[in-house]
Amino acid sequence: MSEVSDARERAASYLGALAQGVECAAFAAREGRAAAAGFFDDLTRDVATASASELRCALGFLDDLRELESPAASRVTARLAELQDPTGHWGPAIREEEAVFETGMIAGHLAKSPCASLDLLDAAGDWLAERFSPDLVQGFRWGNVAAYAHTFANLSHEASDEILQWCGRELERGFRARRFSAVRTVRVLVWCDAPALPGARFEADELTAALLLEQADDGGFGDASDERAARTWDAWIALERLCTRG
Repeated sequence: MSEVSDARERAASYLGALAQGVECAAFAAREGRAAAAGFFDDLTRDVATASASELRCALGFLDDLRELESPAASRVTARLAELQDPTGHWGPAIREEEAVFETGMIAGHLAKSPCASLDLLDAAGDWLAERFSPDLVQGFRWGNVAAYAHTFANLSHEASDEILQWCGRELERGFRARRFSAVRTVRVLVWCDAPALPGARFEADELTAALLLEQADDGGFGDASDERAARTWDAWIALERLCTRG
């Protein structure tokens, strides 16, 4: 058994042993331990009153489970179309960095879904592009790097090339400075559905080795106890999507 397969099995054991939480439910649905339809229903049960942040989280799991063409994704997208600001963003305009994260993450997911209209996506992409400057992704600002990379790796836009170059450089810089863990680094690449980004000079083998070193003896990932389920889910998905390519 390869090191990657072994690491993924140990991460699966960690996720399978969780007693509760959305990662536990998502893992059970993904592995056929529970009906996937039930998980999707629970994920979108309160969609009519959900916030943009809650809908973004739901989209993230639908994306990871490759369900962005599902009725559940359609329900989430319809609600997000209602919540989108006329200028193109989601999230509070008075806290622009939060709006950048919400908008970039939502638009990135929806760019991979046939449920979203081009008008919705173009408005989000334009809003993000108009605000972009290198300062937004410098200084180890993982959320901004993730948001901009996610959108412009999946959405065709005239600003995509320049923005992705900056995102790639800053993602690598954060990884090499150990300000971004390997898990957080590969999480961005999974969202971008790419083994690397323009401007980044790390190789897949290097990221895989770093990711394996971050796995704890119990199979989990992450330092903070309240984030270990999320980080282990991120790593488990990355070990399947990125680390087994080629």
